[in-house]
Order: sequence, then C-alpha cells, then structure tokens
Amino acid sequence: MTPVTLLGSVLTTATLVILGGGVAAPADGVTSSYGRTHADDGRLRSGCHTYRYHYVVATPTHDWTLETFLVDPNGDTLASGAFLSDSDPERGTSGFRFCRYSTRAGKFTIRAKVHWYNGSAEHKAVFKPSHFRLTR
Repeated sequence: MTPVTLLGSVLTTATLVILGGGVAAPADGVTSSYGRTHADDGRLRSGCHTYRYHYVVATPTHDWTLETFLVDPNGDTLASGAFLSDSDPERGTSGFRFCRYSTRAGKFTIRAKVHWYNGSAEHKAVFKPSHFRLTR
C-alpha cells in the first residue's frame, strides 16, 4: 500500500470510528460489478447476536477499502463494517452484531461501497444492495 492509500485508509477508518452510527449508507439504485454481499435468511433471536454475511471484492487492483452497512426494516443503519486489502481477504465472511430490542423482524439490506487505488488515483463504486429476511 502506498503512503497515499495508507493515509486514505487511516482517514476512512478514523471517520467510521468517530462518527459511529452516524455514517450514512450509500444511495439507492447504484450498482457495481466490483463486488457483492450476501446473507442467508434466518431468525431474529432474543438478546444480542452476530448475524453472518459474506462479501466479495473484485476491483481492478488489489489495493482497496470496503465499507458495509446493515439497514434494518425501518430504514435505519443498524451496524457497519470496514475491510482493508492489507489485512482482509478479497472473499470473506464477517458479521453484524446487534440486539433484538433495537430492531424488528423483516427485510434487511446490506449496502456496500468500495474504494480502490491505482497509483495515486482513487476510485469509488457502490455494490448492488443485497437483502435477507429475519423472522421471529
């Protein structure tokens, strides 16, 4: 990773940490062929649990940063994740941790955006949103 991309990754991570839940999810209707997300349908269990999801990054270079956002049935961003090419695989599994009392059963949406770097140039793309259902 170049010094420019390292600085960009640090700033992105710092922004996620500072803003926490205030990070907005990417806009609707934008799609990308640079990756995807997926989660299986399941049960919304009582208490706090981690719900697994999968991601694939397919950018033209191997220097990237991925941000994921979980949107609940009410349209609220419930959780987020961040992945860096220096420490995370291009295909992987992660989880969103949240509590049943903070949401309701229904259709959940995973939104994701990826930044990739080619020399000193930065590019951004938004994945097509993926959906899954959690029932009680």
